[in-house]
Formats: sequence, C-alpha cells, structure tokens
Amino acid sequence: MSRDPGSFGGQGVNIWLIAGWAILVLFAIGIIVAGLLLFREEKARPEATQAPTATSAPLVPPTSMLAPTSTPLPTATSLPTVASVLPTAVPPTAVPSAMIEAGEAGVNVRSGPGTGFGVVGRLEPGQEAAVTGRYEDWWQIDYGGTPGWVADWVVTAYDTDSVAEVVPPPSPIPATSAPLPTATSVPPTVAAVECGGIVADDFQVEGAPGPYAVGAPIWFSLWITNKTGDKVEYRSLGVDALKDGVSVKYQQSYSYSFVDAYKQFTHRDRIILDSAGTYDLWLTLGLTETEWCRLMGPIQVVVQ
Repeated sequence: MSRDPGSFGGQGVNIWLIAGWAILVLFAIGIIVAGLLLFREEKARPEATQAPTATSAPLVPPTSMLAPTSTPLPTATSLPTVASVLPTAVPPTAVPSAMIEAGEAGVNVRSGPGTGFGVVGRLEPGQEAAVTGRYEDWWQIDYGGTPGWVADWVVTAYDTDSVAEVVPPPSPIPATSAPLPTATSVPPTVAAVECGGIVADDFQVEGAPGPYAVGAPIWFSLWITNKTGDKVEYRSLGVDALKDGVSVKYQQSYSYSFVDAYKQFTHRDRIILDSAGTYDLWLTLGLTETEWCRLMGPIQVVVQ
C-alpha cells in the first residue's frame, strides 16, 4: 500500500501551526504574568518621600543659635519693693463723733442733767458741741474743756448710738417755791410744789445778759411738760421781771390754756422793759388767780 504524500504534508503544516499558536499563547501568558508581578512589586514598594525644597518649610535653627530678643532684661528698679509685696494695711474705719447742735432758740448749758442745776453757759442757735455722755433725756457735752449738760428736746443729736450713760453730779438742793412779791401787775402768789403737774424743761433768754436798749424787745423761749396722765389747765404762762427783788412787769404769753397728758409745750415771746437797770427774769405759771409758781430762773438781763 502506497502513502499519500499530500496528507503527510498537510499534517505537518497543522502541527507547526499549532506549535506556533502555542508559543504565542505561552509568550502572552508570560508577558501577563510578568506584568502582574511588576505591578504587585510596585504596589508593595513604599512611596519615596519627596525631599523638602528650600521653599517648602523654613528651617528653624536650634534654640541656642537664636539671636537674643529685643525684650530688655529687668533692671534693678523694676524689681518689686517690699512695700509692693506686702499687703497694704487697711486703715481703721473712722467712728463718727457724737455731736449736738443747738436749736433755733439756742440752749442753756447746765452743771447737771436737770433744770434744777445752775446755768454755766449757753450755746447759740446752730452752735455744735461734742457729746461725752448721757443721762436720761440729757446730753453731757464738752463745754470749753469742762463737762456741761443740755436737754435733748432743745438740741439735735447726731451719731449718739454708742454714747455711754454716765453718773451725773449730785442733785442740788431744790429751792422751795417762793411767792411772787406783791405788785400791782402780778396777782398774789401761793407756793405750789408740783405746780399742778406742770414742770419747766428749759427757759432761755436770747442774748442774755445783754445789755439791751431801753424799750427794745428781749426775746425768750420756754419749754414746759405735763407729767400727769390728765389734761392740766392753767390761767396764764409768761415771764415775770423783778428789779431789786420787786416785780415790775409780767409778760403774760398765754391765758386759760392747757397741756395734754404727758405732752410738752414750747413757746417763744418777748418782753419790753421801759427803764434802765438790772432785772431778774423768771418763768412763771399761774394755775388760778391765786396760785402761782416760779418754774425756772432767774436769768439776769441788763437794760441801758
């Protein structure tokens, strides 16, 4: 049996063709594998940090190489002194001084806390004095370096909350009420110890002892209080002027008046004396036509 040369030749061609494609495929696979490996290697490799350029960030020299700043070193005068370090002493709070101010009629200064004490001086209207103590309704004051006393109801007191109560001087022996001397202008007098429950708080004569001009008004002020629980009526209230122990004029300020229970009454009036001389002025109360009391006095005045 003879071999067909054409079939042998065709088979050879197919074998080479297949071999060629196989080589191409293997080459392509190799390229793909090589590419994958290269990509994986590039991906796994860390990115190189770009070196900073001269403009990317300023170089900071070490602290030891920095130039000194412009802040000056503290001088000896800038150091704090002892006085500035130590706390400042707080001065003590000033305590207000207790004072009294005389009222618009002025006030008599007495030797003790009561109208039974003698008058040692006078404060004019608006005049002030330092308070050194108190006793009931009276203020002890510094009157020219010596103790004096003024009634609370005829002055205005300031900052007296801390004023201490003091022991007053012994009370003077009370003088008995004496009848008024007989005179045509003054009714007969009968002594009365309590004067119907009315007592004199103060009696002041402005500008005493003068001198006053003949016929000029002599102004006076009086304060009386009803110490009883009932209204007390009286016939007259005023000032009696005595010259050489004889009543020469009675200045009657009120007639047929009264003072309510536990109330105080004040009054300002004047008396005119028509002849020169020295007079004693008494605050006088007439309860009835025959019962009279010299409540306070005398205050001496000179008329010329």
